[in-house]
Amino acid sequence: MDSDLRGRIVSIGRKVGIELEDGLVIEASYGEFAVTSLSELSSLKETKVKAKKADVRKTSSSGASASFGGSISVDLHIEAIPGGRSIPKGQQLQFQLDTFRKVIRQNLSHKGMTITFIHGIGDGILKAAIRKELDEVLALRCSYSVGDPAVTIVTIR
Repeated sequence: MDSDLRGRIVSIGRKVGIELEDGLVIEASYGEFAVTSLSELSSLKETKVKAKKADVRKTSSSGASASFGGSISVDLHIEAIPGGRSIPKGQQLQFQLDTFRKVIRQNLSHKGMTITFIHGIGDGILKAAIRKELDEVLALRCSYSVGDPAVTIVTIR
């Protein structure tokens, strides 16, 4: 990634969970980040070796290996956003949209990345605002698809 985001590794598996300084947890593939802590580096190396052995077994039996693209998932429910519980009712939508914009802005340089925004079903106000911004402001830089009614999946172009 071409980013100056910093965080700590919170989970290791096929993808690595990284908790950013602002509390947001993202998933990253092994080639998408750099480790600067020696303890996390040794832990990551051990896990990566185990994962490669598992992938070799899967590839040899199925004939194809999985491809990992960069992707993150962002829950925009007010209680899931760090600091969101303290936001007054009348300002919650703006706070959620600001969080959406911040995540998009931080990842615009990562072409091909997918960001899954979980906005919930509710009244559809947040969903409509997000999709309007994607259509009117970010149309040349992002595209989106609709899977589950509570989710908007954005792909950075």
